[in-house]
Amino acid sequence: MAFAGGQQPPSGPRGPQPAPVSPTPHMPASMQAPKQKSKAPKIVAIILAVLVAIYVVGIIVFSNIFYPNTTFAGKDISLQGSSAMATIANDLADSYELDVSGDGLNFTLTSQQVDLQVDGNAEAKKALEANKAWQWPVQVFLHHDESTVLDNDYDKDKVAQLVTEQVDAYNKTATDPVNATIAYDDSANSFQVVAEKAGTKIDADAAVAAIDTALGGMLAQTSLSNDQLVQPTVLSTEPGLASAAEQANGFLGADVELVLGSTAIHAGEVGSDQISQFVTLGDDFTATLDESAIASWVSDFADTVNTVGTTRQYQSVNDGVISVSGGTYGWKVDEDQLTSDLEDAINNHTQGQLKVATTSEGYTWKGVGQPDWGAHAEVDISDQHAWFFDADGNLVWESDIVSGKPGHDTTRGIFRVFKKESPGTLTGKTDPATGKPEYVTQVQYWMQFTTDGIGFHDASWQAAFGGTRYLQGYGSHGCCNLPPAKAAALYDIIQVGNAVIVHD
Repeated sequence: MAFAGGQQPPSGPRGPQPAPVSPTPHMPASMQAPKQKSKAPKIVAIILAVLVAIYVVGIIVFSNIFYPNTTFAGKDISLQGSSAMATIANDLADSYELDVSGDGLNFTLTSQQVDLQVDGNAEAKKALEANKAWQWPVQVFLHHDESTVLDNDYDKDKVAQLVTEQVDAYNKTATDPVNATIAYDDSANSFQVVAEKAGTKIDADAAVAAIDTALGGMLAQTSLSNDQLVQPTVLSTEPGLASAAEQANGFLGADVELVLGSTAIHAGEVGSDQISQFVTLGDDFTATLDESAIASWVSDFADTVNTVGTTRQYQSVNDGVISVSGGTYGWKVDEDQLTSDLEDAINNHTQGQLKVATTSEGYTWKGVGQPDWGAHAEVDISDQHAWFFDADGNLVWESDIVSGKPGHDTTRGIFRVFKKESPGTLTGKTDPATGKPEYVTQVQYWMQFTTDGIGFHDASWQAAFGGTRYLQGYGSHGCCNLPPAKAAALYDIIQVGNAVIVHD
């Protein structure tokens, strides 16, 4: 419908309206609506650029100053340049002291004593070069001690001398370490491995090494520990010790009773406790019997048995109980033979009695200092009288005598009769002037009891016996002169091996 005046038709329900035109894929780009661009990539790039800049700046900064929380020689040099460290390092060269303590030592080393030298500028430059500036984002949170990279120069020989002097002085009263070994356990009656023990002696070389480390780090103090002590060289873990203990226990099977004479008088016993003292451990951990240890024990044992020459108590006829010393009568152990016999007994695990080898025996044995004779003669020089008693102590013979004159005194002591002859020949000492014996005398009865030719014999040339004739020029050359009949009677009852007790 047309409207007058060219007016537009009214909107609304008057009629259908045309749809708006929408761009289609087939429309030219110039006819499409423009899109809005994103700002995120630009922001990321800016942030990255800032971080890189900060990182680079950090590298530059920490190439010239130290990280936070950085110390040198115990002093804080955080965020300071090389000059701060250089100043401290140079000052240390003059005032540095190292206090050493531990293991019984306590002394101080000064820079002057050890000729300590430090190039502060060089050390600071080196420390900054080692700063790892490219790691600064991590390193700023860590602790740094630049003392560990400090180089210095000092006289190592002087240090060694000073430290060794201190150690040597201390070690004079210190104890050595004890190596692991084997030892006899009394409660277990066997050898067992005994652990090593630390001593208190200091190893000078180890102490010098520890102090060198402290000086190199310019530390103010250092403490020595057990690592600087002289260490045991054999530990209980040494496999040879266990086998040595087993080998040593193999010697403990013997148990012998030591007896004296044909009557088997008990004198001692050797069992595992004693045998353990004879076992020695070699450097190769071989357990062996030490013959010298056995010989030493035998020597001590002999001292408890031997009576020859010792002082013994005697009940004399006229003078009561007296002490008599010297002579040849009594017990004397053959030490060499007993050592050999005892070693064989141990190796053979002998059980039972072992007769003690002797070079001389008494009639009985009651201990050192006790009477050990049976049948015996008593000679009293002062009374010029002699007696003979049987093994039970009964008097069976007596007689006056004439003993040795002054200068030829009859020897005092306890002797053994070792020769009987009938007839016998008495031969004096050789006269140097003539080359012949001083005398040669035939006697009917000769009973010798000293090795130098003194004995009982008949003396038909004596006009009388007893009294003081021996002091009046009628004395013998040392023998005990007897009336012929008395000499014959004594010869019949006295036996080789009987004791003769001579006293004043």
